[in-house]
Amino acid sequence: MKPKPEDTIPLMDDVEQFVKTNVELYTLRGTGIATRVVSSLLASLVVWALVFIVLFMLGMGLALYIGHLMGNMYSGFLLMAAAFTLITIFVYFRRYKMIRKPLMNGLITQILKDKHND
Repeated sequence: MKPKPEDTIPLMDDVEQFVKTNVELYTLRGTGIATRVVSSLLASLVVWALVFIVLFMLGMGLALYIGHLMGNMYSGFLLMAAAFTLITIFVYFRRYKMIRKPLMNGLITQILKDKHND
């Protein structure tokens, strides 16, 4: 016995509604995860900006102090520039281990934590 066209229309409507509901659900979940990840990144960015400001001010103060001890200001700034150059080279060669890997692990942890909480 072949189903009548009027019998299949409610089924098609139900399937269409099911698909629309699932698309909306996954969109909301994805939006929630993206929002939490972006907010975590922005919070980290603010913290790192403040750390940069503190280090900058400490570097300036230390440069002035060293310059005062050595009798000329430019010597203190040159020594601090050399120290920051060495630190930059060290961080550059270890950037994957010090920056990229922890950042990726943090993002993955945040995404998985959000996924398991849903």
